[in-house]
Amino acid sequence: SSSLPPSLVLLSSLSPALLLLYDITRKSSFDNIRAWLTEVHEYAQKDVVIMLLGNKTDMAAERVIKHEEGEKLAKEYGVPFMETSAKTGLNVELAFHAIAKELKHRAAQQPSEPKFQIHDYIQSSQKQTSGCCGPA
Repeated sequence: SSSLPPSLVLLSSLSPALLLLYDITRKSSFDNIRAWLTEVHEYAQKDVVIMLLGNKTDMAAERVIKHEEGEKLAKEYGVPFMETSAKTGLNVELAFHAIAKELKHRAAQQPSEPKFQIHDYIQSSQKQTSGCCGPA
């Protein structure tokens, strides 16, 4: 029996997916992500699904990495980005749903079908669930 959450087990058994996570309260954590992204782009399989996550949004007072910095890095590497809070659960489920949808779409995609737009899915889902505060 696995102690991993079902979404992690499901993702790992479907196809390669990487959730690269940095701590928005630690600059060193963010700096290390660039090296990871470079390594992944160099050595990972070309069909690997990658998502960049800035974690600990519940610690806004200690934030040292701006939301825009995460977005810029994600754009640079062509990967989707969102901020999460493992503590409060903010966007955690959305991140796994987006990855799972991308993997499912890739597995079932016919050449004539339009590509699943993971960036659009994340943006529309965040707009639907955004509360009073935080980045729009």
